[in-house]
Amino acid sequence: MKTVLQFILLFFCAISMTAQSSVTLKINHLLSGSQFENEVNTTNDLGNDFMIDRLQYYLSGFSIVHDGGQVTEVEDLYVLVSLLESTDPTIIELGEYEIEALESIKFYFGVDNQANHADPSSWPSGHPLAPTFPSMHWGWAAGYRFIAIEGKSGPSINQELQFHCVGDQFYKELIIDVSMSGENSYTVALDAEYSNILSGIDISSGNIVHGAGNPMPALSNNIRDKVFTLSSVTSTADSELVNSFKVFPNPSNNGFISIRTDAVGTDNVVKIFDVMGRSVLTSSMNVDNIEILESGLYYVSLMDNRGKTLATRKVVVQ
Repeated sequence: MKTVLQFILLFFCAISMTAQSSVTLKINHLLSGSQFENEVNTTNDLGNDFMIDRLQYYLSGFSIVHDGGQVTEVEDLYVLVSLLESTDPTIIELGEYEIEALESIKFYFGVDNQANHADPSSWPSGHPLAPTFPSMHWGWAAGYRFIAIEGKSGPSINQELQFHCVGDQFYKELIIDVSMSGENSYTVALDAEYSNILSGIDISSGNIVHGAGNPMPALSNNIRDKVFTLSSVTSTADSELVNSFKVFPNPSNNGFISIRTDAVGTDNVVKIFDVMGRSVLTSSMNVDNIEILESGLYYVSLMDNRGKTLATRKVVVQ
């Protein structure tokens, strides 16, 4: 009998020691504090008016820092953030790991040197580095456009604005520090404020630059230093808001879920996204029997009226 009890104890200890937590990065796309939309006028810090009708950029080189500074790299993950057809949040699955505390997430703007100079046709169709339209690949020697910004600027916002950033020197590391522990899943939400992307850059009479010349150094530094910030709720994971936001049953066996939250604010809404980041439906904050027709993994996000994510829950529909 003692032997059996010891075996059971060891069995459950082994399960607890090998339990894995998923890590997800979520990027909320903003323009002057509201959800990003194409062809909306805004202003940079120099008072130059502009609007964007094409915004695409690459992120790669992901890693997580956890449990006292341990670094775990996410292998072969490349993300093309494209706001051409949808401006809903971008959801990036970083994988599942045996971690107790998540300390930071690191990633790079652009494409690493080896992949940057590889043959884009070697990637399967649909891969972020495969040929795209409009093209994100500049050429064999230079590699990929790390970012493509197109639109208009000037006093009447009628002058051509095009910045295509090309060159290995613009591969810049971003470090997002967090303090999260004891979770089965970690969702790190970032706000990407694109009104800051042209900070300090004179676009008063339009500007067209393709390549590595000015203002590309300033633009890439803006992306590293001024665009991405941690959503406030991520660093307060035990806040009343997050704790009160519930999605149930989970998993759902019949395709129906209910949503409950004690959040204050009549402008808050709930959006449901699939694993590709596509919006499935929008709902009020407290509602029963929302039907999701297809089985799979979904993200249920509580959002304010600016499109900023306040809290997110995963739900499985069987």
